[in-house]
Amino acid sequence: MSGVLRRGSLNFDCNLKGSNTRGNIDTNLYGGYRDPKPRTPEISVIALDFRRYSEDLKKDTLKTLETNCLPSTEGDLSQDEDSDVISNFIGHHGKWQLIWTFLLTLFQIPPTFHLFVYTFQTVAKDYWCARPDNAPDMDVSLWRNLSQPAGSCSILNLNYTQLPNLTATTEVAQLIPCTNFEFSSADGSARSLIEEFGLVCSRERFVSVVEMCFLAGAAVGSVSSGWISDRFGRKHTLMIFALVQIISGTLLAYSVDLAMFMSLRVVAGFASMTVNVVSFVLVVELVSGKWRTITGILNILPVPISYILMACIAYFERDWRNLQLIISLPWLAALSIWYCMPESPRWLLAQGRLNELYSLVERAATLNKRILPPNYRKTLEAAAPPPNNGPIESQQQKQTIPAFLATPDGGGANHVGTIIPNTTESAIPTTHDNPLKVVFNRFYWRTTCLNLIVWLTLIIVYYGLTLHLSNLGGDIYLNTIVAGAIEAISVCVSIFVVLKVGLRRSLIAYMLVPGIFCLATNLLPTRDDNQTAVIIMAIIAKCVIGANNAIIPSYTAMQYPTVVRNFGVGMGSLAAGVALILVPYMWLLESVDPLLPMSIMGVCGIIGAIGLFLMKDIEH
Repeated sequence: MSGVLRRGSLNFDCNLKGSNTRGNIDTNLYGGYRDPKPRTPEISVIALDFRRYSEDLKKDTLKTLETNCLPSTEGDLSQDEDSDVISNFIGHHGKWQLIWTFLLTLFQIPPTFHLFVYTFQTVAKDYWCARPDNAPDMDVSLWRNLSQPAGSCSILNLNYTQLPNLTATTEVAQLIPCTNFEFSSADGSARSLIEEFGLVCSRERFVSVVEMCFLAGAAVGSVSSGWISDRFGRKHTLMIFALVQIISGTLLAYSVDLAMFMSLRVVAGFASMTVNVVSFVLVVELVSGKWRTITGILNILPVPISYILMACIAYFERDWRNLQLIISLPWLAALSIWYCMPESPRWLLAQGRLNELYSLVERAATLNKRILPPNYRKTLEAAAPPPNNGPIESQQQKQTIPAFLATPDGGGANHVGTIIPNTTESAIPTTHDNPLKVVFNRFYWRTTCLNLIVWLTLIIVYYGLTLHLSNLGGDIYLNTIVAGAIEAISVCVSIFVVLKVGLRRSLIAYMLVPGIFCLATNLLPTRDDNQTAVIIMAIIAKCVIGANNAIIPSYTAMQYPTVVRNFGVGMGSLAAGVALILVPYMWLLESVDPLLPMSIMGVCGIIGAIGLFLMKDIEH
């Protein structure tokens, strides 16, 4: 039978209707040629005899192919330019990805709760200098008029044990700072953080300092989490810091003084940002193709939903300790999926952990009803990076170009079309490269710098409006619910916009529009007479920039290779952390001009749009 296979391809592909004869069943059976007119009777007899047996072989082969090959080609992605070696076996998106992306998306809720709960724990309450012990039931209005003519932070220096005889001496008494305060009982026995730790008058500055503690921890966590998860894996990093987040959040409810509360807020901020970044990266690495964009955006959808839930919970539970426990303890249930949660298949491939990858691909393919080819393990082994055997081999791998300059081949993988000579920097890094050097090497430094600018300006606008919407007036609970609902709709609509016009143009528009709306508030005559108009414009700006907040992580992740993708997103989150630290102090500029913070956010929106315009587009 060696003559039969002499010229034919050994690839029995399942495209029985294809026009290309090489590699099909007919070609394989007849050695790549068929002689319709044999020149001699001997050859004719041999040909007829051969074809008689080969027809039987063809029938058996056809049956085998119909039963074994056809199911696997229904979702064949080998010619898809968006596919890679992982998606060729498990698909871009299927039941397996749907289950895990949904569960991992829920991990966005606890970090949002911990970030946003402080807004409701520090809701302003009316306060005044405490009444004397000998008149605890004195009418509050009478007491304030009698003892605090200059406001609630100072009191007349009088002997209040002689209350009936004070009227004649109040005119000559001096004002001294209050040391003890009473707060409004409009919320019953519920206590706020401001009431608990006396954050009023001279201690009011600590409200911004405490908020900064969480944001400083988040800034550190944004970068370190990227390195940790790139080094030790997404799965265990995510679950360990989810546990840290639960523990620190629970301990916050039992803080005995402000120093303890501030320390735990740093830890909670670190853990929350780590959970936020790692869960996002893990989600986008489970899918591929256009689903990476869709899933990346939908992964942020729980954020505006969390605003609504947080406002509803805070409306019914006003005590800060109970509120802290409500947002922390229920998430212990999330730890139950630790054992069965998958690791990122692309991270496993990049790390060369093939045994774990084989098991994961087999489970995913089974749930997605895809049949793996017999040699799939050899394919994955060939795609895995070679081990780092020393500086000589490392130097041989240096002359490469970045993924966005590579030319896609027919199978959708990227290969190096051109070698850049005289370079010692690796654009396609290995797991042993320093990620900080990678993101700032000659191929990625411009992208990284622009990303830092975009993230910084975006977060200033987004969280400047989200965390301080109450500064503009109105009911904070109602405003938060309305803004969260509109933002959730905006995030969903942004998926269709992105798929229609692309990521870069969508980001530019979603950055430019909020900037214009924030600046437009200065065109209103006066804030007091147009408070409703200012709030409406702020809510519109918040919802549009919220869609941008949902898209930017996907856009950032697509610009870096797998081994530094988490670190690249973490660099963006570092800029976000710096922006979060600046936001509370930006709103202190209200004392200069009520709309100055809105003007700053408007300028940031314009700068962010320019930064996005200068960035390279990402093709899908």
